[in-house]
Amino acid sequence: MTVEDLLKRFEGKLVYVSGEKDTVIDSVEYDSRKVSHKSLFVAVKGLVSDGHDYLSSLDEKGVSCVIVSSERAAEFSKLKCCVISADDTRAALSYVSAYFFGEVSLAIPVIGITGTNGKTSTTYMLEALFSNAGYNPGVIGTVAYRWNGNEIAAPNTTPESRDLHKLFHDMKKDGVDCVIMEVSSHGLALGRVNDIAFQGAVFTNLTRDHLDYHKTFEEYFEAKKILFRLLDKSPRQNKFACINHDDEYGMKILKSRNDYSYPFYSFGLSADADFFPVDNSLVTSISSVKYSVKHKESVYNVNLPMGGKFSFYNSLAAFSAACAFGMNGETAAEGFALIKNVPGRFERVDADCEFSVIVDYAHTNDAMEKLLSSAKELNPSKLITVFGCGGDRDKTKRPLMGEVAGKYSDTAIVTSDNPRTENPETIISDILAGMEDYKDKTVVEIDREKAIRYAISIAEKDSVVVIAGKGHEDYQIIGTEKHHFDDREIAKKYMELSTSLSGAVS
Repeated sequence: MTVEDLLKRFEGKLVYVSGEKDTVIDSVEYDSRKVSHKSLFVAVKGLVSDGHDYLSSLDEKGVSCVIVSSERAAEFSKLKCCVISADDTRAALSYVSAYFFGEVSLAIPVIGITGTNGKTSTTYMLEALFSNAGYNPGVIGTVAYRWNGNEIAAPNTTPESRDLHKLFHDMKKDGVDCVIMEVSSHGLALGRVNDIAFQGAVFTNLTRDHLDYHKTFEEYFEAKKILFRLLDKSPRQNKFACINHDDEYGMKILKSRNDYSYPFYSFGLSADADFFPVDNSLVTSISSVKYSVKHKESVYNVNLPMGGKFSFYNSLAAFSAACAFGMNGETAAEGFALIKNVPGRFERVDADCEFSVIVDYAHTNDAMEKLLSSAKELNPSKLITVFGCGGDRDKTKRPLMGEVAGKYSDTAIVTSDNPRTENPETIISDILAGMEDYKDKTVVEIDREKAIRYAISIAEKDSVVVIAGKGHEDYQIIGTEKHHFDDREIAKKYMELSTSLSGAVS
């Protein structure tokens, strides 16, 4: 690809500033550390650094071409490399990357899943359903980016646009024929998915989260809605959206369905939804969810090998999306048998104990309430909850999470999560503000390992210990450093030693 090719392809979006138009480009980068001689570097202003600050040094190293902000084009017109300007360089990074990596989303279907909670579980479930139907799916999400036995740890739920389109390219090259991806509010707001030709969109729910970034709840909701506008402009055929009928904000989206050119399908407990469980068919346990789902005149039996009532909603979201895509209902329902535990989502720690330990990623008050109410439905002799809140993140949810933990738990142990650069004691103080009515059953232990040890030491026969907040994460962020820490490993260690524990926090 040459600079001339880019200018012709994006006439009106990209403007020639200086340099040789026949310059060859063999990579697209936004990270200055990854630039080579024939790279196109897109100068993006981020939260921490600005790509424009690196242009002079990259020019000296022999970069082929740069895209700069039109506001600063004159400033860089004397660079030795080819210079192109764009009104929005972040947007330019997206559409240039899509073009450079072959616009894969035009060739294979991409289904985006958005919402506050349930995105990860729903992607795992859809992956199983598509696999059972004979597809070779790729998955992009919070836990990892996975396809054909490849697995890349996920630094972001939704990667930067360049990395996203590179993933699409690699997946297609390896035989992937559909992609199921989590679409975060950050990814939507920052334009990372602007140039994906989506086939379908799923909305799980909306609850308080990320207000440190979005500032208001309505702004957060507006970010989520971008996905449905992107789906509307997608050139693909047979598009669809599946929306949680039982969620307040899901209903708001459903009421606006006439604004869009594709069909909407709803799922929920109510018979008013397009997909709903037959009366009295829903049965949940610590390890499974079973129900019969009705769509039009047909009924399908779902047997999900995952516990928790909230798993019902995630499975119904996955089932409705598979059917809306065109999959046979029986085939879709059978696919649930292929699902293994979703890492850190109502994940039971396997150890020979008379009590159960569940690890879950719940890190909002709504997710915590769904998690603990599901645990309570198991009729435990005692429900013990270990949790904290992340530092440098939305502070408004901390007392709300504390209130939920106090309400449902027989003992609530408040500890550290990922404190990052915040003082853990300050975070805990914020949590405790919501637990004033539950002081008699609240324990504070800053050290997360000691908190888990204590929880297990007071567990009795048929107790359920819930360790919330970190889920699949195998690290703890203290300051700016990551330290290995896995709730599942720690819990298993003390479960195996449970008979020797004294029952007191040391």
